[in-house]
Amino acid sequence: MRPLYRSIIPACLALTCLQTATAQYDCSDYHKFNCDRSTDPRFSVNGQSKSASVQVGVPTELNIIVYRGQDYRISFCFDERIIGDHVVARLVEKVRVPHQVTMDAVDTVQVFDDNGEPTGEIRQVKRTETKTEFADDRKVLWDNTEHEMAQTVEFTCTSTKRLVVEVVAPGVDQPKGRTKDMDIGCVGILIEHMPTPQLGF
Repeated sequence: MRPLYRSIIPACLALTCLQTATAQYDCSDYHKFNCDRSTDPRFSVNGQSKSASVQVGVPTELNIIVYRGQDYRISFCFDERIIGDHVVARLVEKVRVPHQVTMDAVDTVQVFDDNGEPTGEIRQVKRTETKTEFADDRKVLWDNTEHEMAQTVEFTCTSTKRLVVEVVAPGVDQPKGRTKDMDIGCVGILIEHMPTPQLGF
């Protein structure tokens, strides 16, 4: 009879490897436990905070809305073993603006004779028409490459805006003991807010 432990050990090792691989990419709550909160107790955690698995060198976006009359603090945390010692980040405003679009159109018309009577024939007439379409224009409001690679930004919102938080992970030089395919790590975006303090007279 085969000893039972010989069957159990390989199964346990396989289960451990599976759990380790799953944990490595389960980043959903990463910001809750790894991003540093503001030292200002007036800031509350914003429900738009989020974490995700990010691939080195591939841009990732988080769409958020910031509201008039609020101060915001956005900070980044990440797995430095894979992502590196910083992320490249930008805040981009999305604005719906009208654009005039010109396009060709074809009309089918009846052919009339000299007396104004229909001949039963039809012909196609080409024309151009202009219509208004709306599209998102993107305006960079903050870029951490212009601010000494800061991993935190605070700002006052004077009007409600749709923003995109863009993140790119630079990665690290290939360390010993890590294979080249390990290029996915956790990134957390912690968003905090508070009512803008009323200052001055």
